[in-house]
Amino acid sequence: MNRRLVIIVAGAVVALAIVVAIVRGSSGSSAVPAKLERVTYGMFRTKLPETGVVQLPRTVTIPAGVTANIASIGVRAGDHVHAGQTLATLANEQISSNVRDAEDTSSAAQGKVQSVAEINASLPEQNRSAIVQAEAAVVAARSQLTQTQQDLESGSQSGLGYGGSTAEEQRLSADTVLAKAATDLREAKRTYDADQFLFDNKGVSRDALLQSQARYEQAQASYAQADRERKILGGTLTRETQVLRDRVTSAQDALRQAEAQLAAAKANAAQSKAGDLQAARADANRADADLAYSRDQAAHLTITAPFDGVIESVASQPNDTLRPLQPGDAVTLGQALFTMAASGDFVVRTKVDEQDVAGLAIGQKAIVGGEDFGSATLPGHIVAISPIAQRSDDPSNTSRQVVTTIALERRLPFLRDGMTVDVDIVTHDEPHVLAVSTDALRRDARGSYLYVVKDGRAERVDIAVGTENDTSAVVTRGLHDGDLVVSDKNPVVVANTAVTLAPTATPGDTASPGGP
Repeated sequence: MNRRLVIIVAGAVVALAIVVAIVRGSSGSSAVPAKLERVTYGMFRTKLPETGVVQLPRTVTIPAGVTANIASIGVRAGDHVHAGQTLATLANEQISSNVRDAEDTSSAAQGKVQSVAEINASLPEQNRSAIVQAEAAVVAARSQLTQTQQDLESGSQSGLGYGGSTAEEQRLSADTVLAKAATDLREAKRTYDADQFLFDNKGVSRDALLQSQARYEQAQASYAQADRERKILGGTLTRETQVLRDRVTSAQDALRQAEAQLAAAKANAAQSKAGDLQAARADANRADADLAYSRDQAAHLTITAPFDGVIESVASQPNDTLRPLQPGDAVTLGQALFTMAASGDFVVRTKVDEQDVAGLAIGQKAIVGGEDFGSATLPGHIVAISPIAQRSDDPSNTSRQVVTTIALERRLPFLRDGMTVDVDIVTHDEPHVLAVSTDALRRDARGSYLYVVKDGRAERVDIAVGTENDTSAVVTRGLHDGDLVVSDKNPVVVANTAVTLAPTATPGDTASPGGP
């Protein structure tokens, strides 16, 4: 309204007041009919009307945790179930087989850990024993080498089965035998030659000569035998010297090997075997993780209720919505199988326009009703206000909306999840105030005022106005309990105007559609 229009309206009001005064002066004290209201202390509320939907507070979709086939379904829509109750079972032989394999692998890995731990526990004693044995082997090898070196130096045949005689002793013995044989041969030859001379000179008998000849021939044979044995002994001793050298070489190799084994035993004892145990434990941990995963997959073969509640729906075939899932049907990972709502009191979820959100607060009262409720209403209170605003479902509404959740404080038997209801959110509540209808409020340059009827005439009363809503306002000053207030905008009513209660319209007073 522009300034010019305000001036025109104000002029019209003044003119009308003048006309009323003239009429009143000419016609006496006739009263102006007006709507009147008696002001008393009462409840003043500011309500935000909305439309909401009845819901159970916790609703979930239960999907298939693995790809498998339906083995059994134990519930139907509408069934009440308890937390942990089996809703359906699935079948997948590969998953079951994986569990068995993983159990075997885990058991073997744990066994290896135990074995390696036991070995590590006994290693110190084993290492000490191995070192002692290796040291004894070195001592024995060194002793054997010393013996073979001595045998080689002395030509001893003790290792070759000759009774402990040395080569030198055997040579001396053989030489002695050969020398004696030579001496015996020379002496036998001398005696034979002498007897031959005497026989030729008829100094001895033929018998004596033949005896000398026999002794000479025997001495020749003994010498030939002693000489042959000496030569054989020389060859034998030459060959056995190489054997002794080979024995020394073998003893040296044995000593080096024993020393290497001692060094290895000492190195072995110095090395930590903790790495083997760590590796075995790591393998066991991996096997346990694989087993846990396999068992988790197997656990998905049994579908259970996550909490106490009601089964709202059982999934149907993807290509046939009228045919529910049945045993034998294939399901895939993540495919919805059931929808379920938790047992408990209902909530109402409503969407509040963004411009009204500033007046909302957790705990505010709400009144829920609807066409299906008759005269009944349900008390509730706000328990949640969404942290985000979303687009309105109404394309014509350009403002965004905020989902607000109201917990009902009691329920009615006919309430169902998904019902539409009317919601009045009480944004302001004053229990003991004086309030008037907004039609009774008047304002001018001096401020807000009312016309209070006293002795049949309207009297201006200046007031202070507190909280207001669409239909009424709280008067905080200037009004008293029991005051009669003019509650319409009749411009004829001014200060000191005689007023009377306007008649209330009745059905009989209503004009017909075709009437004037």
